[in-house]
Amino acid sequence: MSPLHPSLTILFSTACLWGCALVGTDYRRPEAVHPPAGWHAALPHAGSGAKMASWWEQFQDQTLTGLIQATLEQHPGLNAAQGAIEAARAALTYQQSADQPQARSAAQLQRSGNRPNPAILSSTSRSVAVDASWELDLFGRVKRATEGAAAKVAARQAEWHGLKISLAAETAALYNDHRTCTRLRDSLQEEVKSRRASAQITRVATQAGLTAPADEAVIQARVADAQARLAAQEAECSLSVKGLVALTGLEEPQLRARLSKTPQSSLTAPPLAVTTLPARLLAQRPDLAAAEQELVSANAEIGVAEAARYPRFSLLGAVGAGVVTLGSVSQSNRPWSFGPALSLPLLDGDSIEAGVRAARARHAMALANYRRAVQEAVREVESALVNLEAVRLRVQESRASARGVAAYRKAAEENLRTGGISRLALEEARRQHLEAERTVIQLEGREVQQWINLYKSLGGGWESDPLSPTHDQEPA
Repeated sequence: MSPLHPSLTILFSTACLWGCALVGTDYRRPEAVHPPAGWHAALPHAGSGAKMASWWEQFQDQTLTGLIQATLEQHPGLNAAQGAIEAARAALTYQQSADQPQARSAAQLQRSGNRPNPAILSSTSRSVAVDASWELDLFGRVKRATEGAAAKVAARQAEWHGLKISLAAETAALYNDHRTCTRLRDSLQEEVKSRRASAQITRVATQAGLTAPADEAVIQARVADAQARLAAQEAECSLSVKGLVALTGLEEPQLRARLSKTPQSSLTAPPLAVTTLPARLLAQRPDLAAAEQELVSANAEIGVAEAARYPRFSLLGAVGAGVVTLGSVSQSNRPWSFGPALSLPLLDGDSIEAGVRAARARHAMALANYRRAVQEAVREVESALVNLEAVRLRVQESRASARGVAAYRKAAEENLRTGGISRLALEEARRQHLEAERTVIQLEGREVQQWINLYKSLGGGWESDPLSPTHDQEPA
């Protein structure tokens, strides 16, 4: 019997006994972090079940759609996130390769001699060798490491999706701000005209001795105040344009040309869909998917750390060929070797135990982060629903108020024609109407912003893939 046979017998017997002893524990979603069974806030539109995907197209605004597409096509943050995915995929490939046989080749050519002593003949040696090794993953160390690396890939992909959602929401918010801002600016321009008209009337009355100079001073102060508010509003509009330039990567003249084609009205959002299944909604959030995948990875790292306590078995082999030439005499050789190798930790100064404790601590941190992320997600959705309902009611009341003030202004115009009121009274009614309209404009903008917040809090309609990502999958 070959002397190698007993060693192989012992090795594979051990593999049969220990091969099923996988270190660590399989991941299970913590029961304590499941979301509540139902939302406490009222669901808009009776909880319609339509999809949230491509939500911005529901605004039916081509400018908005184009701006979001420009942002998602070129934003450097997405490029960085894509790089993080590729790095995680490379790490996964590296871990997967550890479970496969490894082989390396080497070639050598060496010439030696001794110049001071010509009696010693020069020699030449030539050799080629191939070394092979294969670690037998008897305790699942490589499997756990691969499991953790795959979870890292999934986490990076989820973060990529989350960044897309955030960028789309930020672009929509800035565009909504700009639409709202321009309408407020136009209204303030009308107010400035009205204030100037009142100042002109008051100046004539003062010159005629019908009004005190102090009254004219007050009117002029109000003109200056309106002009200051107009200047601040114009600056705010410019800032929204600058923000869109940074997000979309478009040149400012090109962006302003696009914005100039937008209607002079508020961005009106149709009812976005809200499902009545909170657990499914939360599962759509990429940040929760990323937090859970980090927890999966941390759970696998515990198994990797615990595997350091156990022996590591490998199969080693080598084969080579060489020729040594001494003078005119050549000698060939063909060495080979094959056999098992055992590595067993004996004394480590508690480094292995420290590694296990560190892995368990990282798992506890990942679990706490996951729980916090779920709680924050619930809070964000609840807040978005409450704010949306509140602003919806305010929009209705402000529109009713604006209609009443508009009727008062129309009546004032009729009274002016019949001589019932002065031109100053008419301008005051005009300004009251403008102020009521600005209140409506502001609240309509807030309503759209709350829809955007709700979209973001619901994960933008993206649903995480329950399957483990493969190397060929692209984030989408």
